[in-house]
Amino acid sequence: MHGLSAHRATDVGLYDVQRRRFLSEHPYCQLWLFEHGIAEELAIRNQGNVRLHGPDSPLVPVPLATEVHHKNKRRAEMLLDIRYWMAVSSEAHRKIESHKGWARAAGYLLEF
Repeated sequence: MHGLSAHRATDVGLYDVQRRRFLSEHPYCQLWLFEHGIAEELAIRNQGNVRLHGPDSPLVPVPLATEVHHKNKRRAEMLLDIRYWMAVSSEAHRKIESHKGWARAAGYLLEF
């Protein structure tokens, strides 16, 4: 971790461990789930396949979460605060970053 202070390097190391744990506990894109009104527990229980339009509709795969979105940005003291994390797909992460007004209104970006 060239160029980082010892404290920051420790934070980055802890972040990597927490990030992996967080994504294993939240394997599906939380933004997609929120936007479709699907409970995360249901997606996990059904191994990432959900019905969007009632019990007779076909199963739809939920996108996998591959990234952590920081609702409050990655400021130093907030880097490790998982209360402000979302497990998202790379597509969802791009959507949040590309449409900041929408993301703020939806609560996906916070301002401190």
